[in-house]
Formats: sequence, C-alpha cells, structure tokens
Amino acid sequence: MNRNRFKVGAISAVIGVLSTLLVGLTASPASAATPQCNWAQITTFSALPSGRYQYLPTFSGSGGYNYHCWMAYGTRNAGVAALQGAINLCYNSIPDIDVDRVYGNDTLAAVRAVQTQHRIKVDGEYGPDTYAAMKFPLYRIVDNQFSGTCM
Repeated sequence: MNRNRFKVGAISAVIGVLSTLLVGLTASPASAATPQCNWAQITTFSALPSGRYQYLPTFSGSGGYNYHCWMAYGTRNAGVAALQGAINLCYNSIPDIDVDRVYGNDTLAAVRAVQTQHRIKVDGEYGPDTYAAMKFPLYRIVDNQFSGTCM
C-alpha cells in the first residue's frame, strides 16, 4: 500500500515537472508580443509644447503606428536613424554615433549607456522600457530644426 502511494506521488511529481518544462518551451518571449520598429514617424503628442514635434521610432502596420516597438543589433531602417539622432542630440555624455540607419556596435553601446543612465535593464536593445525612459529631441514645426530641448 505504501509502495502504491509512492508510485502515485512520484508519477505526479514527474508530470508536474514535465508540464512546467513544456509550458516554458511553448511560451513566447516578451519581444514576440511587441512589434519590431520598422519606420520613424513625426508625432505631435498633446503633452508637447505648441509648435513642436518629435521624430520617433515606430512600428507602422495596418493598425496604424505603435511607438512601443523594439529594435536590436542588426536592425536597419529609419527607426534606427531616429534613435541615433535622439541619442546624439539629447545625451551629451554619450559619444556621438553615425546616423546611418544601422543598429551596429556603436548604437548598441549608446543604448546601453542610455539604459544605464536611466537605471533600467541594460541589454542594449531598444524597446518599450527604453522608449518610456528616453529623452527625445523636440523639433520646431516652422523650420523642422532642433529646438534645443529634449523630453
């Protein structure tokens, strides 16, 4: 009788471990739910001062624009250029990087520096947390020039 209880307990434990492993294998990573930035978009959020806009990395799809997107090493598009420009204009303590639309080693290092400065997870990837913490330049609508302010 004790032997049967042991077998049932052991089988239950094995099933529990296997089901946990299977759930871990089939769960999708967080980045799968966040679209990859594939564009850059001018925006005039209501919180911005009058006559100013920001140029932000975005995902452009059939549902419109989504600024809560991600980019990582190897990404090549206008969103990377918007990120590179923002780092150059708003983070004077970080060495300027080429605005070349390529998320290479220099951009990776600059994003890590931004993440360190804002005390968020340092992984070198641009995503929703980095977007929320980062400062982006304000441009003047009248002449499309940097206003000298970041927010």
